[in-house]
Amino acid sequence: MVWLQGQYLIHLKNKILETGNNSNTTLDFKLVAVKCKNCDSGLVVEVNDNITYCTSCGSGFEIIDGELIPIEINFASPAMRGNGEPVYRPFWLLKTTVTILERNASGNFFKNLFGSNNPTGSGSVMFYIPAFYCSLDNMKVLAQEFTMKNPVASPQKFNTKLVGFAYGKEDAKKLAEFVLISMEAEKSDMMKTFKYNIDFHSLEIIGIPFYKISENRYKDAILGIEI
Repeated sequence: MVWLQGQYLIHLKNKILETGNNSNTTLDFKLVAVKCKNCDSGLVVEVNDNITYCTSCGSGFEIIDGELIPIEINFASPAMRGNGEPVYRPFWLLKTTVTILERNASGNFFKNLFGSNNPTGSGSVMFYIPAFYCSLDNMKVLAQEFTMKNPVASPQKFNTKLVGFAYGKEDAKKLAEFVLISMEAEKSDMMKTFKYNIDFHSLEIIGIPFYKISENRYKDAILGIEI
């Protein structure tokens, strides 16, 4: 078992000690410092985070079974001003090809995607899925608006903190499907049939800037969505 705390990975292993007819279970702890594999700088990892970012060299890592696996992490520049310094929240950025196998509806999302109201076809979709914990309603609003508008044209490397990861890659894929279906199901054209396929080409992390507007409210600095 592995969990995270501060700048260390804590490895926990059950050890069985047998003495005659009796056996006792003890816990064997191993504390390992988390350091960047590219520049050897210390990495900050919060409890339950499975992704970490090196502010020294801009390297990103996914933590799988205690191992640091490289993953691309970039940041979006604020498009609007707010009070104080922005706080960056992690989003999964999923580059996909969506193929519509059958669709009986006429909403604008796929018309814009394919350039026509053809009920079938395929096109590239960049899904933005919040990787941090928020309510389902807020997650859906953020994911739908960012996915439909794809507002981050030139992500960059920033020397800033990025923590608070709640959802991994498999979660992001499932949430992308949920967002796809919800964008169609909420159209006013009364969708009757919707069959699709999603090919996932790559999964990256992008930090989206948010400004704190009250004790428990934030507004993103790209589209101005409050959560």
